[in-house]
Amino acid sequence: MKGTGGGMKGKKMSPDAIAKLKNRAKEIYNKPKATQIESIDLCMYGCGNIAKYKFANNKLCCSTSHNSCPAKRKEFSDRTDHKETAAKSLATRTELGITKTSRAKAHATMNANGTYAILRTKMQQHWQLHPHQNNLRCPLIPYKDTILNYQGTYEYKFLEQLESKNGIDWLTTNVKRGPSIWYIDPTDNIERLYISDFIIDNTIYEIKSGWTWNKKGKDLILEKKNKAKLTSCIDQLYNVVLVLNEKEIKWQ
Repeated sequence: MKGTGGGMKGKKMSPDAIAKLKNRAKEIYNKPKATQIESIDLCMYGCGNIAKYKFANNKLCCSTSHNSCPAKRKEFSDRTDHKETAAKSLATRTELGITKTSRAKAHATMNANGTYAILRTKMQQHWQLHPHQNNLRCPLIPYKDTILNYQGTYEYKFLEQLESKNGIDWLTTNVKRGPSIWYIDPTDNIERLYISDFIIDNTIYEIKSGWTWNKKGKDLILEKKNKAKLTSCIDQLYNVVLVLNEKEIKWQ
């Protein structure tokens, strides 16, 4: 066995030296973790979401890492020269001899040994714990001066109607972001995680436009998946109301 240091390069180590290295006490570095907080202050990194964590430098953030903040991720994406990155990636693949055939073989191997299944499960577990930070195109925004968040115009109108009918105090007390529900995707029979919109008491409210429901009748597969999500909620003993184009439909 060769040593790792420059002075040991090309030299062999004795069995005793190898044993000492293997059995030496290892220092463990515990990275400082963000402290979870309850706050009405906004994330300091510019995403507009409510801060849920506080770092050692007293900065507030919506995520456990500032690099996971939607605003920071968008900033990184915007300043990255994707054409240059793609060119470098192509040059690297060519130099290493990575072809489409080899990538296809690697994909098949990872699929066969369960690597993709493990990754999928880990991501599902992550989004189950952080269900409402996964849409960078339509980020969560606090509704008026409350800590209740919404995504998009249709969700805002839904909350506005509830406020007009019951008052802001009722709204903030009774309405919450919806739970995460497991369902079987009818297109491939894989169990996936569905993140519902709102819940009031035991009733889940799913807010959809004609486009997000089935692309205005042009995507029946999308409609089938949406129906499977709502049916899964019923199976788990929730009541369900689909708010489609601002009209409420009780789901059976």
